[in-house]
Amino acid sequence: MNQICKKQKRTRDRNRKKALTAKILSLLLLFTLVLPAFTACSGSNGSNHLAGDRITIVTTIFPEYDWVMNILGDNPANIEVKLLLDSGVDLHSYEPSVEDILSITRSDIFIYVGGESDEWADDIVKNAQNADITVISLMDSLGGYVKEEELVEGMEGEDEEGEEGEEGEEPEYDEHVWLSLRNAKILTAAIEKAVEEKDPANAATYKSNLEKYTEKLDFLDSEYKTAVDFAPYYTLVFADRFPFRYLVDDYNLDYYAAFVGCSAESEASFETIRFLADKIDELDLPAVLTTEGGNHKIAETVLSQTSKKDCEILSLNSMQSTTMVEVNNGADYIKIMTENLNTIKKALGSDSLNPYDANSTTAMLSGAPDPEEELPEITSSVEGIDIDLPSMSSTIVYAQVYDMISKPDKYIGKTVRMTGTFGDYYDTSTGNHYYGCIVKDATACCAQGIEFVPVSDYKYPDDYPEVGSEITVTGTFSTYYEGDDIYCTLKDSVFE
Repeated sequence: MNQICKKQKRTRDRNRKKALTAKILSLLLLFTLVLPAFTACSGSNGSNHLAGDRITIVTTIFPEYDWVMNILGDNPANIEVKLLLDSGVDLHSYEPSVEDILSITRSDIFIYVGGESDEWADDIVKNAQNADITVISLMDSLGGYVKEEELVEGMEGEDEEGEEGEEGEEPEYDEHVWLSLRNAKILTAAIEKAVEEKDPANAATYKSNLEKYTEKLDFLDSEYKTAVDFAPYYTLVFADRFPFRYLVDDYNLDYYAAFVGCSAESEASFETIRFLADKIDELDLPAVLTTEGGNHKIAETVLSQTSKKDCEILSLNSMQSTTMVEVNNGADYIKIMTENLNTIKKALGSDSLNPYDANSTTAMLSGAPDPEEELPEITSSVEGIDIDLPSMSSTIVYAQVYDMISKPDKYIGKTVRMTGTFGDYYDTSTGNHYYGCIVKDATACCAQGIEFVPVSDYKYPDDYPEVGSEITVTGTFSTYYEGDDIYCTLKDSVFE
């Protein structure tokens, strides 16, 4: 499986890498011969820094740069930060300039991805002028969390004939590690530690900034989990290369794509087009996705082969070519990942769904029970409980919750006990949090939730479980209106 991805990279990059390595080594030799003489003639004190005694940090890609800037905050030490890939060039095709190489060799901290696409950096680091340079490889920092490239059903590979040297080669790893909020927590901690070691005088500031940034990452991670838990679909279809493996794995999403993340292909075969179109029809998906950029040719072709032909084409931003112009205009990692979340909500059919809204939940459930069918009344054997969902089978639980949501009047005033996944839905328009217990059907393809309002003794988040974890809650079934929408809730709830 991984051999196909490796063949693609070898075919595309073998000659380029040889030429790039030779160029870098030649320039490093030139620097070794010329720079000492220049330093002596200019009367320089031989500082390793790019600008006098200032600490300098060089990053290759935008997420690294943005993480550094958030850790520095107000930048009390006036640290200089440089983004190498600042003009929109993709990591897979980037070649460092003479200025870039010199910047790296004289930096105090150098941060790079550490995958095959930037192997050129290894030779530069080995010959760095600054003997005290701290090098952070994102992939090395993640260790066992790094994943191998995978070829999923329907994804294109290249012909295996004509390739040599396949035996005994190392596995090919997915380089797009920054597209996981959970990875970002690990990586920002590693960066903060390095900055702190270079500037211990401001360690407290950097630690505080990291703590605040980690809270933002955690909150956004919980928003992703909630969106996926409440979504009526669990599959993404990409008519493009797929660099989002880490993101979908974090939330147990399924995916199909035209190409692996490392692919340089731009033309899909008819078989691939047909496969993706059939998946959209089979799963009745509302959207097909691409990566950032203006070329939607493959996506348009896929949609033309579907039966309904009314899906949206949506784009996720992989941040592989974010420019400094975009940074100056307000782009940042959290903002882009939030935009990606909103796109994923649309692709999963949950963008306009408050999961506790009886009207919208009923309308959006896929494979829900027949609303006209009367559910037999089930008597609870637990004292003080009218409806005890944990004692029922998963099929009956799903049908019972659906019946409560679609026919709420018959359940008002009943004491309900339910076990499911804890969700925190944040309504950006009102600024309110809505807490819920989410259950899935027997096949785990569909989900629905009931909001609960705990007794006043509970304080969020200290007394609440972690979003996405299991919760058992008991409360009195009730309804309320916000505008024209009716909401089901378990009021005066308590946790077990």
